[in-house]
Amino acid sequence: MSSGQRFKFQGSKIQVSIGNGSPKTITGIDPQTDGVPVVTSNAHGLALGAVGRIAAVVGMTELNGNLYVVDNPTANDFDLAGVDASEYTPYTSGGTFTPLTYSQFCELTGIDQQDGTSDEIDATTVCSTAKEFEIGLSDSGTLTLNYNFAPKSDVQTAFRAAKLSGDEIAVRVELPNSGGTIVMIGSVQQSSFSAANGNLWTGNTQLKLTGEIFVL
Repeated sequence: MSSGQRFKFQGSKIQVSIGNGSPKTITGIDPQTDGVPVVTSNAHGLALGAVGRIAAVVGMTELNGNLYVVDNPTANDFDLAGVDASEYTPYTSGGTFTPLTYSQFCELTGIDQQDGTSDEIDATTVCSTAKEFEIGLSDSGTLTLNYNFAPKSDVQTAFRAAKLSGDEIAVRVELPNSGGTIVMIGSVQQSSFSAANGNLWTGNTQLKLTGEIFVL
């Protein structure tokens, strides 16, 4: 029998952000030696893979206004996954971390993430003997969610609202049997629905992913 790992779709936990929770008070932000910021927030109660927006930080203002993913949470602090704050202005005071709230996406029937293609920058010169290229910025691609169409459900209502507002949505995937947590953030590009005689109403939503795909 193969010793490789595999995970069933059934038993996975897939959540989509639908709003904002109560802000958590920040009392300190200290970059580690690798630049990843450690945020101090007493009794924050945030879980691994939580996503929230930082605001009102004095000093390290580069963090304000953006969504961040929680990594390595302890009782009173947590890391901001994928952030290098080694060149940021030192933290002075204040700030809040407002976590997104989630709903379990029980209408979901399928999920498909497709990476985009990194740019190829032509680096050919007069001395080149063949075409030369440098790889440009990476593209996190798209995430397509297929589901049974239920337009009044929390998640599908959130999709429509995000498409109109341009706000980003977070999708949190927990694989069964401790297979890991995947967090993706993106903007709604399109949503559609369809039906036919003898079939269910079905729909799909495509997100344009922004930034890194976090595997925690």
